[in-house]
Amino acid sequence: MGKPLLILRLEGPLQSWGGRSRWDVRDTQPEPTKSGIIGLLGCALGYERGDRRLEELDSALHLGVRVEHPGRVLEDFQTITDFLPTAGGDFKVSGGTKSAAALRADPDVRPATILSPRFYLEDAAFLAVLDGPPDLLAECVAALRRPRWTLFLGRKACIPTRPIFERLTEDYENLEHALRHVPWSHLHSGHAQRRIRREEQERVLETFIEDPDGPLARQDSLRLNAARQYGFRQVRRLLNPPVRLVDVYPLEAL
Repeated sequence: MGKPLLILRLEGPLQSWGGRSRWDVRDTQPEPTKSGIIGLLGCALGYERGDRRLEELDSALHLGVRVEHPGRVLEDFQTITDFLPTAGGDFKVSGGTKSAAALRADPDVRPATILSPRFYLEDAAFLAVLDGPPDLLAECVAALRRPRWTLFLGRKACIPTRPIFERLTEDYENLEHALRHVPWSHLHSGHAQRRIRREEQERVLETFIEDPDGPLARQDSLRLNAARQYGFRQVRRLLNPPVRLVDVYPLEAL
């Protein structure tokens, strides 16, 4: 018997896990961010944006992510018309920028219209595993089963195609053990309707595990501040073969 671990499946036609999405360009990272996962749990728990419990959740939980299918990057373009904030603290208006005081003093000012590039991961699938205090994990499980608000994969337009919560388990010793041995779910969008090629079975799965001694830095630890700047955390990267598909889903059954 190992320690309790919360296992999540993040699968859908579109996902978007922004790391630097504060202004016009809304990026996506190649795998789910910790801030995005904490935000997802916060939606389930009913935490408002700015609730200090989100930071506590970030500090208490440790995350590991396995890339089961990286998907493709999709770029979309959207137009936005509004009084949009700038990095300098002013607001964009038609024809330029104005301070907040000037904006309030000018009743005839018109909002700016901008083109905003949006990036998504198309047909991606990830396994996310969290460890933390057992009582907190149990609270998250109850919320995921009956979420307060709609759950989405990074952005509100990105709806999952399967239940996000998979199970709370003590079958694994730690995050790394779980990420190496939880069976690979290949029946996500785009794969369910065709046979899996044999070379796909041999693909190495990329895995990232939160580790204070890890050599890689990720600026995606949730911090509450006016500038929406995230904190840093350390991770380590593993490359390991998946649990063979033939051991999980016989090819002749697909």
